[in-house]
Order: sequence, then structure tokens, then C-alpha cells
Amino acid sequence: MDSASFVSRFNRILCVVCWALTAGAAAAVIWLAVIGMPIRLALLVPLGAIAAAAFVCLWRPGLTVDDDAITVNNVFATTHIPWHSLINVDTKYALTLFTPGRRIPVTAAPAPGSITAFRLARKEGKSRRDLVSSSRPGDLRGTDSGDAARLVRDRWESLKRAGRIELGRADEAMLERHPNRGTIVTLTAGVVLSVAALVLQ
Repeated sequence: MDSASFVSRFNRILCVVCWALTAGAAAAVIWLAVIGMPIRLALLVPLGAIAAAAFVCLWRPGLTVDDDAITVNNVFATTHIPWHSLINVDTKYALTLFTPGRRIPVTAAPAPGSITAFRLARKEGKSRRDLVSSSRPGDLRGTDSGDAARLVRDRWESLKRAGRIELGRADEAMLERHPNRGTIVTLTAGVVLSVAALVLQ
């Protein structure tokens, strides 16, 4: 089967809003400088840093599944989880993948708040009592945690039925985790350059 990916719709909308606001602020700074108002062009540096931070913190994080592993791309690190090491999938606070001795939260898939959960539960024909007693709000369709969890569970079950996952090997699996150096460099450089631009000008 081909790989499938999940990204947070809410986070990407928030990222676009952030880009629009920073672009508007940058245009205002440039316009005020052109007409001779006392404005510091150095303000463009932190605005650019905010736009870059929105990209690495809101746009990039996500989750990908294929027949070999689950790849969790969080803000500061990316983790590859072999299917035979997965032992549980939970959505209490956010989609969280469990392996022996490890838990890997998926920051792009937070569980919904209570208001969102009840609104979506009504769409599915569930009452407040049903929501509390039958399943986690984080499993609801239309939520980031629920949609991402369904992507993982569906592929997991499909691979089990096909005999592609060897039972009893969870303790043998080695997770691959590596830092997102580009994100770390981007955020660090943004802070350093912003402070330098505002202090030194």
C-alpha cells in the first residue's frame, strides 16, 4: 500500500493567519518608512522570524504511515516506529503511540476541547452520556486526534490481517529518533537575529 499522511488542518489555518498578519505588519512597516515616519526597519527581522517559526512549528509537523513504519514528525524531533513495536494507540490528550517502555505523542494531533467534542458528538448522533461512557472525545471523526488515530489504526489492522506484523517482537524493535536540526537552527537563529536587530540598530 502507498504511504498516507496526516497534517493538522487547524494548525495550517493558524499558520496561514500568522503569515497574513506578519505580512500585513511588514507592509505597514515598509510603508511608514517610505513616507518618512519614525519607524525602525529592524522590525522586519522579528516579523520574518515569527513567520519562519510558524512554518516549522505549525505547518511542518505531521504523521505518515506506510507498510514499514509510522513516522511522527514533531516540532523538535522525528521518530520512526516499526509496526511490530506498536502496542497501543491512545487519544486522551493527543494522539499518543505506545511501544514497550516508550510513549510518543503526536503534537500535530491534539484531542479536542469539550465544546468541540460535544458539537462533533451531536453530528454523529451521540448524546453527552454516550460520549462520556463509550469512547474518548479524542476518537471522534473530524478531530485532529481522531482522524490521525484512524489513519494509524486502519493501517495497523490491515497489516495484521495480511500477516505483515510479527507478533511477540515488540521488545526487539529499535525506534529511530533524530532531532529536527533545521527547526532548531531556524528558531535559534530567529531569536538571535531578532534580538540583535532590535538592540543594535
